[in-house]
Order: sequence, then C-alpha cells, then structure tokens
Amino acid sequence: MAHNIYNDGSKDCMFVVGDRKAAWHELGQRCDTAVTWEEAIKLAGLDWTVLKQENYARNPAGNVVKTGSCAIFRSSDNQVLGTVGPDFQVKQNRECFAFIDTLLESNGGAHYDSAGALGNGARIWCAVRVPKADMVVAGSDQHETYLVFATAHDGSLSHTVKLTSVRVVCQNTLQASLSDAGAMFKVKHTKNADARLGRAKDLMTGVVQDAKSLEEKLNLLATRRLTLDSLTTITDRLFPKPDDKASEASRTRRDNLLADVLKLYESNDRDAIPVIRGTAYNLLNAVTEYTDHFRNARITEGREDAGYTLVQARAENAVMGTGDRLKSEALEVILEGTKDCPTYSPIWSRVAPSGSGTLLDDVMANHN
Repeated sequence: MAHNIYNDGSKDCMFVVGDRKAAWHELGQRCDTAVTWEEAIKLAGLDWTVLKQENYARNPAGNVVKTGSCAIFRSSDNQVLGTVGPDFQVKQNRECFAFIDTLLESNGGAHYDSAGALGNGARIWCAVRVPKADMVVAGSDQHETYLVFATAHDGSLSHTVKLTSVRVVCQNTLQASLSDAGAMFKVKHTKNADARLGRAKDLMTGVVQDAKSLEEKLNLLATRRLTLDSLTTITDRLFPKPDDKASEASRTRRDNLLADVLKLYESNDRDAIPVIRGTAYNLLNAVTEYTDHFRNARITEGREDAGYTLVQARAENAVMGTGDRLKSEALEVILEGTKDCPTYSPIWSRVAPSGSGTLLDDVMANHN
C-alpha cells in the first residue's frame, strides 16, 4: 500500500475530524466534531487487543526449545505484528487512549482529532486537540496545538508523547516543550512503563504554559528584521559549509538546499501573512516548511520492510526524528542569530515594509 495505512479487510484504519480531503489520501473515516476516546478507537478500527506468546523452535536434535523471544498477535485476526524480547510489556490500545484522556483532564479534556494504524497495524497513533494551548503570532497567524501519542506493538517505537503546534496556513509543525521533560516524553515497553507514564501526568499541568512560551518566542521573531549578516550566520550554523576536502557533489547539495530554503523564504507562503515578510519568523517558517515537505529522508531497512515511501519517511522525521531536531535547533539558532537585528514595532496592524526589489534585496538593504 503506497499510503501505508493499515486496512483490516473492510476499511482503512484511520479517522479524522473535518473535511474528508483532510484525511491522508482521502482515506479513512471522518466525522464533523471531536469525539471521545471510546468513539475514536472504533472509528479508527483500533478496537482490538494484542497478545504476547513465547516463540519455540526445533533444534538440530529434534527437541522443541524456547527461542528467547516472543511474538505479538492481534486478537481480531491472529496476525503476527512483530517479534519482541521476553521483557516487552504489552499495552492495549484502549489503555493508550484512556491514558491520553487522563493526561488532559486538567486542560479541558481530550478532543480527538485523528487516530489510526500504519503498516500491518503494529504502529498506532492519536492526535488530540488542546484548544487552551492554541497560539496566535503577529496578530493573525494561527497555530493549533495538539498532543500526539504514538506507540508500536512490535517494539519499534517507545510510548511517545509530544506537544505539537500546527501552523494553520500551511500545516507545518513546531514542537513545544513538555516542561522539564524536554520536547518529547518517551517510555520504553518495560515493566516500569506504567509508573513512568504516570509521571507524564505531572508534566501536563504545564501544557498551556509551554505553548505560551513558544508563542512568545515566535512573536519576538516576528518583530526582528533579517540582515545579510544574520541570514548568513544562521544558514551557516544550520547547514554548515562542506570542508575543503568535500566533494563537488557535497557542495552542490548544500547550494541546492540553501536555494530551496531561500525560495521558500522569498515566497513567505505566497504572502499569506504579509506582515511577517522579511522577519526572522518568516525564515523559521521557511526552514520548517523545507523540513516538513522537501527535505530528503533515508529509507532504512526497517522503513523499507514497512513499505514506507519517501514522503512517509520525511513525515516521520519531521514529527519525531531528525527533521524535528532540525526545526528545534532552527528556532534557537534564529533567536540567537537575530538578537541584534533591527526590530519592528509589535503592532500587527502596521503594513509590512517593502522595497523596490525582492525580499532578498530587502535583506541586502539591511546589511549591517
């Protein structure tokens, strides 16, 4: 399957709130309003359980012996989801959804936006809207906030919780911290999993504060106007120049990468929010859009076995892998690299500055 959404033989196991076109490849079930976890698990086709059983093999002497590994089966069809070690602790889909509900009790409750399974159904996820943590940058650039939970019954992914800001105008994502846990909270499938997941409940009291902290940083960037010096410093840090011994191909790859990022910067999402044009926030959006939609991604052996496409590999990186780390680094590098740049008045009713040439000409004009 090119889209990699698990199909149980009767339906694609995914649901999404809103227009069907918002669903991946227009697949899965849709509904008009947010739903409870009991509804979400049924709509996404995840109302099944998993079982762990020891694996056995016949040795050369003809005796049946334990292999030291276990198989994970899905109860609905006895499908083997994967092979794990004996210490792997099973956590049912229902437990995962109920955990998210408990996690968000202090933040107005859970509003499920999407959920589903990938590949053979071993990997499941859900995304939950947290409206209290939504953000607005530059007066009108809206960001919706979601809590994302993902796990894998085959052991290929820890129980993972993260807070994600989705920029409505282009669907690009930035992560917010989860208080002292950093940007992501991961728990391995061990006997201590429940205790560690219980600790995550304490972190969720700071969800709104974490989102507002990110909002403050983004609004600060929206007041800073890029200069040639700051643009050069930032791109050199994020995308280092190849050393003197590097091949011509390496130099060309970097040149092409920078060209892609600067093209997105120049576009400013087709001037969807004109007031941020030429700002440090504009550059952060360009790096984010490049990472989410254009950056190359490796098809590892595991991804190849799971049937991943380049788009899916890039998407996984952008949300929980190397792309996610790049976006987090970009935020801090751009904050630091523009601290001495000229600033605009943070009154978002103003008209964005314009020059006689392109946006990059405007940056040249502000060369310090």
